Amino acid sequence: MKKVVVTALAALAALAIIASASASIAPANQKLTFEGPAVHAWHDGADSPRDKDSRALFLHVEAGEYVAAYSAKSIHINKPAESVRGLSFAFQTSKHVGAGAPRISVKFGDGTYGFLSANYCNHPIVGSDWSRASFTGMGNNCSIWVNGTEYAANGTRTAMQVYADANPGQVVKQAFFLADEEGDYRIDQLRLGAGVVYTDGNVGH
Repeated sequence: MKKVVVTALAALAALAIIASASASIAPANQKLTFEGPAVHAWHDGADSPRDKDSRALFLHVEAGEYVAAYSAKSIHINKPAESVRGLSFAFQTSKHVGAGAPRISVKFGDGTYGFLSANYCNHPIVGSDWSRASFTGMGNNCSIWVNGTEYAANGTRTAMQVYADANPGQVVKQAFFLADEEGDYRIDQLRLGAGVVYTDGNVGH
């Protein structure tokens, strides 16, 4: 009898581990999809010091090329701009950081686009050649651009909140990551406003 009980307990423990692992993996509609001819792959090696899996997204973009990344959920956000969270990523500053890329692009309900570029939200991670940009989490030194107008975090409101204040009722329809300037990039801890983070591959956590 004792052996049966021990075996049953072991089976329950195994099921708990499987359930826990399953719970940490995002649904299929959160899997990243890539478009564009530029090289893109998750590589071992340097990654954000705030992420210990030693993997990051490497991009190589030639002149005239681009690469975009999104999930089925990130292109169907449909939330008020005021309430959207998790538009952020970490980036290696020894790689390309230009005026327009790397960035998250956001499509609003009125058809306009917001450009959330690392260059305008560059917060260095001390002791490394990495920085982080969080357009919905940082209250200073961070801006987004919409139709040539800059919306800057003001110390109490994030850049996205400042934009929402100036555009009441505006809705975020889509968000996707984009690199369309020539150069090499290394990106980590990518969040596209859909509730998950990509740190080691195309499946969010």
